[in-house]
Amino acid sequence: MPATTYQLFFAANLAFILTNVYGWVLKWFYRPRAYDEEFQRLFPAQRSVGTLYLLQALELPYLIQLGLAATSATDPTFDSALLYANTFALLIFPIQMLIMCESYFFPSKKHPPLHYLLYLPAALLLALLLPSALGLAVLPAAVIPWVKAATALVFLIYFWRSVRMAQKIGNAIRDASEQAYADEDDFPVRFAGRIQWLPIGICVAMAINYLVDDPTFKAVRDVIFTGINVWFCILTLNPWRTVLSPAADRIIQQIDSEAETDETTVENTPPIDRSLSEARLDDLASRLDHLMRHDLLFTEEHIMSDTLCQRLATNTKYLTEAICRLGYANFYDMINQHRVRHAISLINQQPDRLLQDIAHDCGFSKPSAMTRAFKSQGKPAPSTFRRQ
Repeated sequence: MPATTYQLFFAANLAFILTNVYGWVLKWFYRPRAYDEEFQRLFPAQRSVGTLYLLQALELPYLIQLGLAATSATDPTFDSALLYANTFALLIFPIQMLIMCESYFFPSKKHPPLHYLLYLPAALLLALLLPSALGLAVLPAAVIPWVKAATALVFLIYFWRSVRMAQKIGNAIRDASEQAYADEDDFPVRFAGRIQWLPIGICVAMAINYLVDDPTFKAVRDVIFTGINVWFCILTLNPWRTVLSPAADRIIQQIDSEAETDETTVENTPPIDRSLSEARLDDLASRLDHLMRHDLLFTEEHIMSDTLCQRLATNTKYLTEAICRLGYANFYDMINQHRVRHAISLINQQPDRLLQDIAHDCGFSKPSAMTRAFKSQGKPAPSTFRRQ
């Protein structure tokens, strides 16, 4: 390859490493005043993420060989450095995503020291490839296939753990939606839903990068990940962002709305009526009741208020009014009351059926969720209820 090509690859990899080092400094030492009181709640994985950013500096051997190849006619160790860099990405990026997800979504969970021994194979394989990547030794050709086979085996273990992490986040989403159906909880659930499959996506991307084993492909990957790093740092630590609790945010919105109404009154313009008329509210409540009682919409396992808004062609405010008109405290109360009534009907009709199957048919993710719903409504546990 011409020297200019190596220089472009060098620039891409240098930008990637520098943005990661910058991310480490930002995550460890920078804290905007807006986050003083909410920092630990909003960013429980801050230190872990910063440490994992710093790990990307271990790609320096590849950067060094790129610089040497750009200034010399031969590059005998460049292929070894590329293999080291691609192996590093294949094994370290999945670990990075696993730790970030674990630290962010399950910060209170403690792991025994033996749990971290899982990361030892990656360290051993990279230590084996490092001398050849630095040009200090030559890895025998006969050993390379065995190293690649061991790398593939370790990667499959990490990929399996990434799948398990996606399932774990999915279970947390279902538990959160069953415990609190309020609208202000929708965003964290949506966010977790988007992050849920990210570890698997990273694994697939790094596997493709490893199989292609091409410096051009890696340079493109470096450019993409550099942009992602910059975006992620700006998004997560925006110094101009104001952190508000949902309650405070609602109060400010209410004040703004009242101010707009006052201005409209001053201009002698009738204020806009933002509530439904009694007739339209009765119609909305009737259609909502039909969806619950006849269409059994509550049996959808991961139903959310947005689903009902779409089906009824309304918004969350009017949906809340209709729910109250039907006599329920909130969305969660309505869903659980219908699920419990349906579960009681199925238990009476099919007394020999497994409670796990009944829970699934009623929309609960697991029997324990159904038991919690029964008890929250002052009823005995389903198993006790069936024996009565």
